[in-house]
Amino acid sequence: MPSHEQIAKGVIGHIVLLSLNFFVLVGIIESFQLFTSDLPFLNRLVLAFMLMHSTALLSIQLAIQILELVRVRMPTLLISYYFQIEDSKTIGIPLLDPTKSRLAVIILILVISGGPILYLIFGVYGFLLVGSYLAANPFDPSTILSYFELFLNWMPPIFIFIIGIVIISVVAIEFRHV
Repeated sequence: MPSHEQIAKGVIGHIVLLSLNFFVLVGIIESFQLFTSDLPFLNRLVLAFMLMHSTALLSIQLAIQILELVRVRMPTLLISYYFQIEDSKTIGIPLLDPTKSRLAVIILILVISGGPILYLIFGVYGFLLVGSYLAANPFDPSTILSYFELFLNWMPPIFIFIIGIVIISVVAIEFRHV
């Protein structure tokens, strides 16, 4: 049975990771609006790669975090997970082992192809956006309701559908291996 200290670390870890994921989500959603401005083709291409890459990594990260919440485990930050494992040790989570799971191969490719940098770029951008918005608007019930309305307007149904499909797929793959 886990101690109170381990439970507290797990709860704090999940809250911090969920906050990071929220900031990344805000950064990604706000970056989609850059396509409405007049950007050169090469900039649009790079931005599209960054958005697709980070959206895929974010949806897989959220799916893994939901699995860890269900199984009451410490949270795993995918952008740093593979860098923490020594060469002589085996990967503790079978879903994240590239020799056992195709999803792990995809995760590893996303991490190697710039995941830590892009994830943090969108995280910092989202944090700055949320921080500036909260600093400009004080907390009161009407403002909180407007935040909720803004969040619902930011989340287009197609984006929710894609993330839902990925989350359901990861959960189904994980429970298939159990």
